[in-house]
Amino acid sequence: MNTYSQQKKILIIKFGGLGDIILSLDAIFSIKNHHKMQTILLTEKPYDSLLSYSKWFDKIITIKRSFFYFSDIFQIKKKIRNFQFEFVYDLQTSSRSSNYLKHFNNNLTVINGIGKYANYDHNINKNRNNMHTVERQKDQLSLSNIKFKTVNDLRWLFQSKIVIPKEKYVLIIPGGSGKRKNKRVPIKVYKMAIDFLLKKQFKILIIGSKDEEIICQKIKLDFPEVMNLCKKTSLQDLAKLSKYSELSIGNDTGPMHLVSKGGKKCFVFFTKHSKAQLCSPIGDNVSIFHYNGNDNSFFSEVLKFIKSTLSL
Repeated sequence: MNTYSQQKKILIIKFGGLGDIILSLDAIFSIKNHHKMQTILLTEKPYDSLLSYSKWFDKIITIKRSFFYFSDIFQIKKKIRNFQFEFVYDLQTSSRSSNYLKHFNNNLTVINGIGKYANYDHNINKNRNNMHTVERQKDQLSLSNIKFKTVNDLRWLFQSKIVIPKEKYVLIIPGGSGKRKNKRVPIKVYKMAIDFLLKKQFKILIIGSKDEEIICQKIKLDFPEVMNLCKKTSLQDLAKLSKYSELSIGNDTGPMHLVSKGGKKCFVFFTKHSKAQLCSPIGDNVSIFHYNGNDNSFFSEVLKFIKSTLSL
């Protein structure tokens, strides 16, 4: 047995979307800081690449989650069979990840999660499903006497070579997951905001992935002067752009969680199909807006804050 396999280790389990990953950074950091031992992360692509820059992990293991539970288990067993963990922390706490825990359930491993395989079962808190992700994880880790810490050094998140525009610019993220289109505010709202900002001489950068390609193209057709960066930025590119923006505006979508870490003013739009109290981006400069179903009145409300934020 090699030296590495003999060293004490902890396993952190975290999947989910980009927003879930960003909201879990403090919890992951707190676990790592508390134990100060070999730390292994079980996650999925593309988050292994992003999180590798943190240097928090001695190893990052990825699986490709499948519709079939047994496929997940086969991959997990294959990739961790040579490891013995002193502690396992399930930050995913889904019904599926809770069942993963039975494969770590032994007299040598202490498990923090939910369900019958957890030594510390956060289901003891009957209100856990009504808590914001960050507060829920903080409460979950308190069962293991872990002092919750906020990550102060996120320089690794902004490691990018993307060129920052010389002009004052606003980031617009008008889409969201193709699987949850009901979380998107109508494109008309964004077009009204872009029209106003362009007239005020701000450069507009629109951000998106494959799911938002059509939306970004429609905006570009109406406003040829905007810079369409759809599918042209990495996660770290986006983080760096957010750090120098005058303002970022977008829906309840993963990239807005990343943008919130840039520390600049950030407007996040929520529809009735998602709950800000459970999963909103966090930060001193984050403002939440609840779409009321009326494009014009909603934009009027947002416009007041745009003017105030940008001193217009």
